[in-house]
Amino acid sequence: MEVLKERYTITELSDMLQLTDHALRFYEKEFELTVPKDERGRRYYTADLANMMYKIKVMRSEGLEIKAVKKILQDESAFVMPQAAPDTNPSALTVPDNKEYEAIQLIFSEIGKQLTKEISYEIDSAREHLSREISKSKLELGACVENGMRRLENKMEKHYQEVDKALGDWRKKKGRHSFSAFFSRLFRRRYNQLNH
Repeated sequence: MEVLKERYTITELSDMLQLTDHALRFYEKEFELTVPKDERGRRYYTADLANMMYKIKVMRSEGLEIKAVKKILQDESAFVMPQAAPDTNPSALTVPDNKEYEAIQLIFSEIGKQLTKEISYEIDSAREHLSREISKSKLELGACVENGMRRLENKMEKHYQEVDKALGDWRKKKGRHSFSAFFSRLFRRRYNQLNH
């Protein structure tokens, strides 16, 4: 963008960058930018400040958070706090050159690759962990079911043994009585027959 004058009012800069006055003030505060004032106490933006606002606007429009923008500007040594320079004579409001833009793209590309690797690793780790836990749970559940079945079988076996013993005792008891009842009836008849 061509710089038409040395200083920009907040309205002029907001029109040029297509940002609201509120957004410019917000960026001033967040990035701790010192905005000089003229003789009447009105704020104005130097070329350095205008360039800084432009860089911030571009990165924010790409969806970056404030913290990320600060980090990128600091990492690239582009985060130089413009000082009040009332008599600077800028010739143009500069846009980041292709090398800066390519460097930013390269940084984001690398960050994206790294994040993709880390996320993929975490997903694989979580999948393996879940698979191991599911297998372990299956084994534990199988062991519980098997133990429960054994206990039930043992109880049933004891029950059947008790029933068999009770039946055997009952048969013996009834069998003795039936034999003795049979013989006593037989002997009574014979006795009765002999005595009559």
